[in-house]
Amino acid sequence: MRIRHALLISLLLAASTVPAFACSCARTPTAEGLLQDAAAVFTGIVEESRSVAPGVSVTTFRISESFKGAAAGTTVRVRHPSGSSASCGVKFERGASYTLSASRGDSDSALAATLCSTWMFAPQVGLGTALIERTRLLRGH
Repeated sequence: MRIRHALLISLLLAASTVPAFACSCARTPTAEGLLQDAAAVFTGIVEESRSVAPGVSVTTFRISESFKGAAAGTTVRVRHPSGSSASCGVKFERGASYTLSASRGDSDSALAATLCSTWMFAPQVGLGTALIERTRLLRGH
């Protein structure tokens, strides 16, 4: 009876587990590293975000503050995985402001981003304010 009970519990635990997806991002990104590695670092307001393929979106940002790359006041298109952050997707809300770093994109988009391009600036992460301030200082030199 004990063996059946233990087997049943083991089967229930195994059946209730869900595969975990995780994005592996730098634990403590630095402003210096972002400016060195990214094609663009900016704060922008989302004008439009549209799906271009399953799991892929292109978001258009009007840049309000540029740290590297395109100038403030210009627009850029950023290609990124869409969907749940559990699967490394990024969702940008129209009219909201985001700070992100972006790399060179492919032929149909000027820039590309991932969850790792944005997570460090999210308020709940607690790195954003310090990274932005340090990036402003570096940009000024």
